[in-house]
Amino acid sequence: MRIAVDARPLEERPSGVGRYLEGLLSAWLDARPEDAFILLSPRRVHVPARLAGRVEVASSLALPGTIWLQTAAGRAAHRAGADVFFGSLGILPLAGSLPGVATVHDLTPLLYPKWHSRKNRLGFTPFIGATVRRARRIAVVSDATRRDLVAAFPDAAGKTAVVYNGIEPEAPDTGGATPHGGRPYVLYMGTFEPRKNVLRLVAAMESIWDRRPDFPDLVLAGGDGWGLGGFAKGVARSRHAARLTLAGYLGPGERARWLREARVFAYPSLYEGFGLPPLEAMAQGTPVVGSFSSSLPEVMGDVGLLPDPASVPDIAAALERAHDDADFRRRAAAEGPRRAGSFTWAAAATKMRTLFEEALG
Repeated sequence: MRIAVDARPLEERPSGVGRYLEGLLSAWLDARPEDAFILLSPRRVHVPARLAGRVEVASSLALPGTIWLQTAAGRAAHRAGADVFFGSLGILPLAGSLPGVATVHDLTPLLYPKWHSRKNRLGFTPFIGATVRRARRIAVVSDATRRDLVAAFPDAAGKTAVVYNGIEPEAPDTGGATPHGGRPYVLYMGTFEPRKNVLRLVAAMESIWDRRPDFPDLVLAGGDGWGLGGFAKGVARSRHAARLTLAGYLGPGERARWLREARVFAYPSLYEGFGLPPLEAMAQGTPVVGSFSSSLPEVMGDVGLLPDPASVPDIAAALERAHDDADFRRRAAAEGPRRAGSFTWAAAATKMRTLFEEALG
């Protein structure tokens, strides 16, 4: 099977979908080395070390992403001899004869357009309905995403399957400095954008520090997204600015080290298609505060705390419990790694290959 892949998410500093592609394709090739992946993108593809020498990278026209996908990507896939096209970002080329399989991670550009830039909306919303009609099979990363997809497009029901993301617990690197200088901290790790709810997280921590000056600091790690212009300046103006640290983007071993050493991992997102960071924190045995929104209860189970993400007091109460409750912390340390270990890329790859076989059948 030769599979052309929309490889735009494979960037130098990949976010969630880039890491999804790395984990999925690596596990797939471990199990089925006879298959071939052709990575297509209108910009440079940063092939992860785990995929180096195991995938093909085909040249394609340098165009804006959506224009490229709908004009040049299908032709590039044909030239490369692909049997099927994989829409890793949820959208397929609508022209051409190659069968297609898409992974829909979430429907936020359609359901919550205010959380996205105009560019993101225009690359998704006008094409998702046609993709649902054209796709032979659709993978979704959670039951929550499947419900959203089928509610919006009932015809998707018969061709859609839940394929959970996986994780591979990373070993913390041992060469760096002690995280946060050895001081206790609550960690957030993710893109800074409206749906991640970091403004309410900061407000919740400020409300705790007003009452408890000895409560751990807050470390915010990740890259800038869209919609939170001036966030760094706002942090600097906080009445507790000295307790807030912007740590920037963390690489794999560094990420694991900061997760393991955190007193609490905080991820009170307003909406997640899946939510890899809470699962990565659970794999390290770190107590997690998520939210009761979308897929997070499905992914975290009863191992973490799930406050109302729209309520600053609820988030604050959950953070304090995760820090103070010794029984909860012991259970998180014991059950978190077991829960995380139930989500594997090997299982995801097996289910995805079945979808591709069905698409070609």
